[in-house]
Amino acid sequence: MPRRWFTWLIYALIGLAAFYVVSQLFTNTAGFLTSIIVMIGVAAAIYGLIYFVFIRKRVSGGNTNEMKKYKQAVKQSKQKYGTSTPDTTKMTKTAKKPAKKRKAAPSHLRVINGTKGKDKDNNRATF
Repeated sequence: MPRRWFTWLIYALIGLAAFYVVSQLFTNTAGFLTSIIVMIGVAAAIYGLIYFVFIRKRVSGGNTNEMKKYKQAVKQSKQKYGTSTPDTTKMTKTAKKPAKKRKAAPSHLRVINGTKGKDKDNNRATF
C-alpha cells in the first residue's frame, strides 16, 4: 500500500509543476521565456563542461600520446613503402619487368659505433 501512495504523490507534484508552467506562460510570458532561455544556457554549459572534461578523451580514441605515436608510425610506413602501385620509372628499357631493388636493412636495427677498438690504452684485462 505505501508504494501506491508514493506514486500518487509523484503524479501530484508533476501536475502542480505543469499547472505552474502554464500559469507562468499566460501571466508572465517575458519572464517565463527568459527563465527558459537561461535554463537551456545553463544546461548547455554544464553539458559542455562534462563533455570536455570527461567524455572527449574516450571519444577521441583514448590516449592522445598513443594517437601521436600511431600517426607517426603511419607516416614512417608511408615514407618507407610508398604507394602499392608499381613504379613505372624504375622499369628497365629492355624488359617490362620492374628492376630488382636491393633489400634494405630492417629499420628497427641500428649499428652503434662504440669506442671499443679506438682506445688501446684503456685495456682492463691488462694491469
